[in-house]
Amino acid sequence: MNRIRPVITAGALAAAVVGFIVALASVRAYVSAQNGPSAQAAQALQAKIDTIKAAHARGKARQRQTIEVSEVELESYVLFHLREDIPARVDSFDVQLTEGAVAADTKLIFAPDTTGNGVVDLLFSGTHNLFVKGKLAASGSRGKFELEEVKVDGIPVPNILIETLITKYVKPKYPEVELNDPFDMPWGIEGLKIEPGKATVVY
Repeated sequence: MNRIRPVITAGALAAAVVGFIVALASVRAYVSAQNGPSAQAAQALQAKIDTIKAAHARGKARQRQTIEVSEVELESYVLFHLREDIPARVDSFDVQLTEGAVAADTKLIFAPDTTGNGVVDLLFSGTHNLFVKGKLAASGSRGKFELEEVKVDGIPVPNILIETLITKYVKPKYPEVELNDPFDMPWGIEGLKIEPGKATVVY
């Protein structure tokens, strides 16, 4: 039983942040740097999202523009705007942008009745640390996210388990999601480049 529990726990928690991966891959947040996560930064980010949508609605006969987003800005968006999409309470969230890659280190708190399955809830309820890392880039209006690493409480989670959990928990809400498959960028976004400390979006 002690050997089975970490695997089930890791898988259930990994499913909880797949929503974040999808949101990040869809490039939902781009605002100027702030001193720390805040509701104001999240609101400013939403304004940027609206700007990108409006530019896309005007059509392609326009000059391409760029926007930069920092790690803190992404953290703000997740903490203040994506909470309802994550089936756990997000106690902390740390984004790390490096050359061509993005990572998220977060602390999640699951209620005793998160899934409605008594056995599963007993196994992974409580507080857990989750780390997700992958490569992310886009060009020609096509994006690609390659999952590289998932850890729960320091325990590596096999990719095959992540794929199974995506099929069960994510696809019912996002049926088009395929782990590691290229995807169309939203709202006319042309490209995305991840660099240390920032992401640059062309739209």
